[in-house]
Amino acid sequence: MPLDALDQKTLKSLPRLSEVHSSYGVEVNALSINQLFALYERTGFLYPGKAARLTPYLGQVRENWRRMLRGGESLLYVVSAGNEKTGRASIAVWRTTHQGWMSQHLVSENNPLGSRAVMLAGTAASILRGGDESYQNWFRPENRFPSRVFGSMVESIGTSLSSVQQHMYFALSRKLSLPPEGIRVVPYDASHKEALCAIARESRGPIYVTAEELGVDVELKAVDELYRSVGLRRTRQVWLAYPAHRNEPIGAAIAYRGPLGANFSYLENRCDLLLHSKLSEPEVSDVVTSLLKASFAAYEDFELDAIPVIADPVASVVLIRLGAEYLRDYCQGIWLKDGNLRFYRHIDGFYSRLVARSEKHVMEPSLAY
Repeated sequence: MPLDALDQKTLKSLPRLSEVHSSYGVEVNALSINQLFALYERTGFLYPGKAARLTPYLGQVRENWRRMLRGGESLLYVVSAGNEKTGRASIAVWRTTHQGWMSQHLVSENNPLGSRAVMLAGTAASILRGGDESYQNWFRPENRFPSRVFGSMVESIGTSLSSVQQHMYFALSRKLSLPPEGIRVVPYDASHKEALCAIARESRGPIYVTAEELGVDVELKAVDELYRSVGLRRTRQVWLAYPAHRNEPIGAAIAYRGPLGANFSYLENRCDLLLHSKLSEPEVSDVVTSLLKASFAAYEDFELDAIPVIADPVASVVLIRLGAEYLRDYCQGIWLKDGNLRFYRHIDGFYSRLVARSEKHVMEPSLAY
């Protein structure tokens, strides 16, 4: 995709790749796991609901983060700024697909300049490296700050290169005994690639299909090789639901598996439940039940007692009736490589306005006196 004049101007303003860290005043992987997790605790990032689900497995989560960091910056890297005096800010970025990354856990000790630095430095490095194809982040819609900055990014990037979609997040007990299947469900094989992309595009849109690499590597074999190098795994299994006497799927379950706690809400191990928008109420019940029953096979060795399920409101009644626990809503924000320069400007503009307002508030009392 050719760059427009504004993109070219932004690209020319970036430092050389070798100078990114010094230009923005950031460090990469400078904090130890203990320092990083202590920062998460100090900033209140581990709020009670999240902490309660994470704490029993915290030892394993820490070890998984240590292993991912052994890959250099190939699996996980943490960008940080500031110090004990000014307050720290950090953001973690981990590889979710072969050419796609998830940005997460943006925290700050009242240091908006540090937050701006880690966001812009990470984005600038991705632009200059040029090898990444997609990026995503997840945030709670009721959390005002990420909703303002990330929820509005589509206005800057455009719908052809980005999306923000709100979903419901459930915990489905693995001990549940689901009713008999009421619809035909088949495990994915290569002959289903077009069908899978079609139902995913209909349910979640083309940006989702591209970012999740469903048309390239459904089982995540390429990225799994990278995780294997540090003794971990990253896989994906899929099941498709079909109505009687028809070959077009009306639903799919996409079960991701990865190092426990790569994301503190366990999104690395989520099951995406996709449904065709034109299903009737009885069909929704049959499809949801059948797909969830099939997806249990992907979680036989899962460390948690409950499977993280991401679904849309149409499936919520069925999930609750089956015994799933509704935890919270999440927004999945996605932007593609060709929108990264626009994302950079979006973040820069947002934080520039934030810092300007902050400085104004600091100066006003002195001016009044």
